[in-house]
Amino acid sequence: MSKYKNMYEYYRMQDVLPTYGGFQSRSDLEAHEQYRRRLFTEKLFLPSRLFQNARMIEFGPDSGENSLVFAQWGASCTLVEPNPKAHPAIKEYFQRYGFSHRLVSLEHADIEGFAKHCQLLEEYDIIDAEGFIYTVRPESLWIDLFARLLNDDGLVILSYCEAFGSFIELLSKVIHARMRRLTGMSALEAAQKLFTVKWDSIPHIRSFESWVMDVLENPFVRLSYFLEPDSLCSQMHEAGFSLYSSWPSYKDALAVYWHKKTLTPDEQIQSQSRFVAHSRISHIFGKQLFLSRPAPEEMLWNLVRLTDSLIDEFSDETVEQLLELLAVLSHMLKFEVVYSDPRDREDACRALESITTIMSTLRKGSIDGIVRFCNTDSAWIETWGMPNHFAVFRKSASLQPTR
Repeated sequence: MSKYKNMYEYYRMQDVLPTYGGFQSRSDLEAHEQYRRRLFTEKLFLPSRLFQNARMIEFGPDSGENSLVFAQWGASCTLVEPNPKAHPAIKEYFQRYGFSHRLVSLEHADIEGFAKHCQLLEEYDIIDAEGFIYTVRPESLWIDLFARLLNDDGLVILSYCEAFGSFIELLSKVIHARMRRLTGMSALEAAQKLFTVKWDSIPHIRSFESWVMDVLENPFVRLSYFLEPDSLCSQMHEAGFSLYSSWPSYKDALAVYWHKKTLTPDEQIQSQSRFVAHSRISHIFGKQLFLSRPAPEEMLWNLVRLTDSLIDEFSDETVEQLLELLAVLSHMLKFEVVYSDPRDREDACRALESITTIMSTLRKGSIDGIVRFCNTDSAWIETWGMPNHFAVFRKSASLQPTR
């Protein structure tokens, strides 16, 4: 049970901001802008011109790197950030890069506080809430707030930790927690021993220390907080939103029908639900592994639940149950995947073999074996899963809320 009521309280107690990139030059901003441009245009189908003169509110901008990009694209930005430690960084960034005129307001509030005191109705064209939103419960608190704030045809941009896609991230937390209990090391020292090679294998704009704080030690990066796409889409639908785009895709990319045919909102939800059900193994490994049938959801929930439980208490019995489920998953990868790049299937099978190995090594309590595995096993080093999902929803005047 976390001693923090919400994530921003956890952040407020830390020495580093979770996503601070430490931009020093115009080229730092330009590099980040290019990354965001590719994400928004190629994966979420949101061209940068859409933000020109848009009235935008961003919840939880942290240090404001993403906010700078929205301002650069021409958005008028209202930023709502509950962590006061982030405010000086935001103000300094906007002033240094010449976007102060785009910063309409910087509010010190969390979602609950903002919702309680906000009287606005249909004020914004775009709402952005990335990274933290999955921790705010109940979900209706922010979904209903967004419905109040957004103009018709306005867009909500979300990113969140997804339940099945976070399997590898949960496993990393298991390894880290086991190492700390076996050695008495600090969080950072254990992480450096275990994950420096893995971290250095892909590019990042934030520091290794911030990742340790924001993922490995974060009490809110746990299964009880994670969202699941089918449920999220249904809740948004009930509030009058339709799915515009997502990454990975929740819409049936294999569907073929006459272009003049229009699916009803209920048909769209059903189609998305089926496609997501066939894609869950893809989310677990972050690779194209479309199944011939809907993934056995109960089995996969058990897989992530058991993994999550090992963070708090490492037990041989739980490991044994997990190994049995990993064997079932291995069979699915080998015999039930019907649409995949052969290399993706091979990589996923290798990763699963590696995960089986590390679970056995953790059970033995071999410190040298754990360190050696994490620093030399190529399949493990290359596997990250798909923990962070993006979803864009459109508020439709014709889609009436049902709750």
